Amino acid sequence: MRASRAHFLAASASLAWSMASPAEAAAQIRRFDIPAQPARTGIPLFARQAGIEILVSAPTAEGVTISDVKGAMDVSQALERLLAGTDLVMVRVGSAIVLKRGKAGPTPAAAFTMMPAGEPDPQEHETAGAAPDDIVSSDHQAAQDIIVTGIRGSLQQSINVKRRASNIVDVITAQDIGKLPDQNVAESMSRITGVQITRREGDGSNFTVRGISQNRLEINGRTFLGPGAGGSASLESISPEIIGSIVVSKSPTADMPEGALGATVNLKTKRPLDLDDLVISGRLQGAYTDQADHLGYRGSALVSKNFDDRFGVLASIAYSNTHTQGQSFDSGGWTRTDAIDGDGDGVDDPGLFRPNRFMARIYDRREQRLTLNSSLQFRPADNWEIILDGTYSRLKRERNSANYQILFNNNDVDAVADEHGTVVSGTFTGVTLRPLIYDEPTEFRSTNLGFSTKYDGDVLTMSADASYSKGKGTDGGPGASFTYVVVPRAGNVTNASYDFSGGGPVPNLSLDTNFDRNDPAQYQLASIFDGDNITNNSGYDGRVDFDIRTDWGLLSSIQVGSRYEKIKFYSESPQSVPSAASLLAVGDKNGDGIITVDEMPGLNYDNSMSSFFPGASGDFPRDLLTGTVDKDVARDAFGLPIPRADTIPLGRVSIRDVDQDTLAFYVRANFKSEVGSMPITGNAGVRYISIERISSGYLSDTQATASKSRFDYWLPSANLSLELSPSLMFRAAAAKVVARPSLNDVGVSFIPFIVARTGSRGNPALRPFQATQYDATLEWYFAPSSALTLAGFYKDVSSFTINTTRPEFVPGLSTGPDDLFQITQPVNGKSGTIKGFELAYQHALRFLPAPFDNLGIQANYTFVDSKTPLVDEATQRGLPLPGLSKHSYNLIGYYEDELLSFRVAYIHRSKYLQGQGSAASGGSSYMQARGQLDASAQINLTKTVRLTGEAINLTRSVERQHLQDPARLLSSLREDRRFFFGVAATF
Repeated sequence: MRASRAHFLAASASLAWSMASPAEAAAQIRRFDIPAQPARTGIPLFARQAGIEILVSAPTAEGVTISDVKGAMDVSQALERLLAGTDLVMVRVGSAIVLKRGKAGPTPAAAFTMMPAGEPDPQEHETAGAAPDDIVSSDHQAAQDIIVTGIRGSLQQSINVKRRASNIVDVITAQDIGKLPDQNVAESMSRITGVQITRREGDGSNFTVRGISQNRLEINGRTFLGPGAGGSASLESISPEIIGSIVVSKSPTADMPEGALGATVNLKTKRPLDLDDLVISGRLQGAYTDQADHLGYRGSALVSKNFDDRFGVLASIAYSNTHTQGQSFDSGGWTRTDAIDGDGDGVDDPGLFRPNRFMARIYDRREQRLTLNSSLQFRPADNWEIILDGTYSRLKRERNSANYQILFNNNDVDAVADEHGTVVSGTFTGVTLRPLIYDEPTEFRSTNLGFSTKYDGDVLTMSADASYSKGKGTDGGPGASFTYVVVPRAGNVTNASYDFSGGGPVPNLSLDTNFDRNDPAQYQLASIFDGDNITNNSGYDGRVDFDIRTDWGLLSSIQVGSRYEKIKFYSESPQSVPSAASLLAVGDKNGDGIITVDEMPGLNYDNSMSSFFPGASGDFPRDLLTGTVDKDVARDAFGLPIPRADTIPLGRVSIRDVDQDTLAFYVRANFKSEVGSMPITGNAGVRYISIERISSGYLSDTQATASKSRFDYWLPSANLSLELSPSLMFRAAAAKVVARPSLNDVGVSFIPFIVARTGSRGNPALRPFQATQYDATLEWYFAPSSALTLAGFYKDVSSFTINTTRPEFVPGLSTGPDDLFQITQPVNGKSGTIKGFELAYQHALRFLPAPFDNLGIQANYTFVDSKTPLVDEATQRGLPLPGLSKHSYNLIGYYEDELLSFRVAYIHRSKYLQGQGSAASGGSSYMQARGQLDASAQINLTKTVRLTGEAINLTRSVERQHLQDPARLLSSLREDRRFFFGVAATF
């Protein structure tokens, strides 16, 4: 079989006919100049001139002579003429036409429907969703000659969709997703050119496209509303196994819903009529995490059944139960002070910066993830389709974390400051030692339901779509939720010496105490911190679209439509901080005037967690006072209410209640023609949108407030595709786009962070981001499953949102005129630009000698630069767009034969701005460059059963964040290596 595959005669190209009907696509006129010749040379020549994909093995083509084809004619007619007089017959495999020997006469080429641009081939989903060696023609002999499965088949499917698209897109398909070592959808997205992700607790969570966080996320073309802040989806809870493809649209068309400054990302789930009559697949894996040293499991199953290709039912489930652990250092920020002698001359120096804290954190997490997906698909007639989809996800994360804190002061001895004013080392007397234990759970739930119907007439195509989304969450998050705030008992003194100059993930630290700091009896209660972050989001949308096919010269069709969307976002972040004095009557059991650890119900110091940052270089405490706490037991014992806006003083001021309605209309014209002998297709249109937004909340626990805004926009767009040759495509696009600010930013509420004396305030007057963007790509499809693409982009952003920080006196929280909170609020900013380019390369190395012909490579690189109105308060220099890495790249190598496949993937992104910060707090924060190495492997035991293995974060690289000066280390985080191993089967 390997030798047969090494001698393929193949040519690959895709039809690029924008929004034409299948019948029109089949009737596409091409110019042919093919003399009669051996099939070995004639078939590849025909495929290039026709712009279709034909696969034929060397033995099949041996001794066959094809007929001459000359002149202008449609592709189907030309293919019939080419094969006239031969015994070659055709079989559909994905988007390709496979030729094999047959006794009967040739099947008419017209029997093979050729799909229009922007419309996925149903067969593609079949090839994408099946197991290796299952995706062949119905003839067994063809299975021995033609292999278009596995990783190569998946890459070819992605290429096919990209080539047929009516705009600039990047695509990853189901087989490709399944082969990648990804835990969730966000991590699968990170393999796409220009997509960068941020991680939360080791999981891919949020994403940017071309460095831009203002993107639109869809599921099956509908708004994907989730339980996150601002209505964002909880991508870490979505299993990639339910996904058929991920399409990232980087240039919009007029019919696409607005809302993306970077790109629109559409998660397409699997559909039953796109699969075989009966598909049953499942996977069961063990899951080992090395820092937690725990073995969990995960599994998934899918069942799809078709009835006479008219009605199909699909249901899938993915579930995991794992135990993970994170290790982190956190300085708690840096403070500017005039009370430290940084050069040893005995005089305090002005404007030096010292760390607020040394915080050693160990997160012990038990996680359960559930994803359910189902689809009903009904075709009452060949030209009428009805689809009902549903997706449900839940992430439940129970955390008990140790947060060993040393709170620094200005009582310095032998402090040393560097040339940037950073106090990199010193001894500080009388610091505060706090061994805190947190109970901080997270639970996210998301439900998405969708209905669509489409009728395709001879002249008019009508479609309608409606969806409903619901997202609810409660997120304690790292450092939030419940803890007993304990401090050393009176008379217990701690001195601390630190040194940040070593450059390690954790600075050196030594402690000098007059008590046993690992004895819980040496501590007493100072206060309780009890808080939560609650979201309850919902939304629905509906749209109708009409596609009118025309016969007016180069104008092929006109599309018109309308869409209405309503989103309701609600969040609250109540915080309760009762002091020990207010709890004495209930908690002081022995009457000594303090509450000791043995009088704190639910708290247990048991040293059950592992040592801190094992294996990392440096001299710092490794064995910490760790344990567990049960917030429910503690609340019951002290009579504390569950923190909610209506039960906590000043709780209502944290409410963010936003209603947003959007109405849109559009018109789009599609055209096709030729420039000389080069086919040209494209579209142009305009979209009108009207946005109404009402932000409600409270100025105090009794004073309600509301603010109303309205925005109207005309959004023109145009896309052009020119086929320079059958393997070379040029595209250009221009559009005006808007992206709404996060609903979390437009609330009227104020959220205080009482311990840190900081806070955030919303701004209901925020305008949407506006930009005029230009895109161009050159795409070279030089071999099957191979491509080289270059893309450039420029975005002229006319309105940015920037964050400002200022001191405020907060009634009810500030204790005096000098007790001010540093309040951050987003405001409307000025214009700026975003520009860059992308380079992507993938190549199935079939030209190499066996067995190296089974190797392949994927690589992409993105460069992005920005100019924004953001100004660094400390340096007065301009800042880039937050979250934007100038350089990012993916490098993936793979090998696949009939027995074994494996893939190694490395992803890297350079330093980026995390957030704008004040000069008094040490300056703006930056995330340092980071790379991650992952791998996956599969052994095919039979055609249906295979062993699987995946490894995540093999290098266990540390995620580091610093302030203005790299010596001002803000945080370091190291997560588990994660290993998955098991068995999978598809029938």
